This record gives sequence, C-alpha cells and structure tokens, in this order.
Amino acid sequence: MTHHHHDPGHAHPSPRLPPSLLRASLAARLGVVAAVAVAVWGLVLWAMT
Repeated sequence: MTHHHHDPGHAHPSPRLPPSLLRASLAARLGVVAAVAVAVWGLVLWAMT
C-alpha cells in the first residue's frame, strides 16, 4: 500500500512546476541576461586590473 498525501476520493493535487526561463516573462528574461552580462564584464575588468 502506498502513502497518499490527499484525502480519499479527491483528485491528486497538481505537481509544482520548477522555475524555468522559458516560462518567465520577457522582462524577467532580459533582467537575467543583463545581470549575467554585468557579472561577466565585472569579472573581465577585475581580471584585467
């Protein structure tokens, strides 16, 4: 017998969706890309000093 986390007679709850850049809004995706670009340029400038 398996252990269930919902009441008998009720449907299974929907699974949680993991975060994904493909489901994020355009503004959120651009923000992530901008943050990564700033971090990379920061590392480049730090390495050059």
